[in-house]
Amino acid sequence: MDIHNKEFKKGFRGYAEEDVDAFMESLAADYEKVYREYCELKERCESLQDKLSQYEKMEATMNSTLMLAQQTAENVKVAARKEAELILQEAENKKKQMVDETALNMQTTQQELDTLKAQANGFRAKCKAILTSQLRLLDDMVLEDAAAEEAAPETTADVQEEDN
Repeated sequence: MDIHNKEFKKGFRGYAEEDVDAFMESLAADYEKVYREYCELKERCESLQDKLSQYEKMEATMNSTLMLAQQTAENVKVAARKEAELILQEAENKKKQMVDETALNMQTTQQELDTLKAQANGFRAKCKAILTSQLRLLDDMVLEDAAAEEAAPETTADVQEEDN
């Protein structure tokens, strides 16, 4: 309905009251309808604005949570790397200590072996010297026995001659 171009019939005292009243009724009804629609749309717009605000808050919370999760994950990775490096360093230190202890044990064992070899060589030399000495004594005894036997027949012959 076009409000600007509405023409009213002129009556005795101007416009016809019934036409003006009917138009005003129609205009009021249309205005109320448009106003109700406006109010409904305004409420809907406010509701949508509230939902949008809630979604924006949720998005901000999600972004904050995501950032916190990423930071936590990064912190966990850094801590894991540090712990792995510490474990590796401890293992390296333990390995070095074990190698050093093994080398020291080997050195000590080698020294003990060298000492035992020297003692065995000394014992062999002493045994050889004793055996050599004993062999000389035996040789001397054999020579003395042989000399005694050679001298004994003369003595036996002398004794027999004297007995005769």
